[in-house]
Amino acid sequence: MAAGSAGGAVLGGLLLGVFPDLVLVPVPTVILLASAVELARHD
Repeated sequence: MAAGSAGGAVLGGLLLGVFPDLVLVPVPTVILLASAVELARHD
């Protein structure tokens, strides 16, 4: 999990110069929300 977190942080930092915050902020929000829904539905 640490490698994924570090990779995501690096990728996010690189994308900050390419895409505006209005595009980048909702992406991890949607991913985290989808993960939470999956976790809540897990039996």
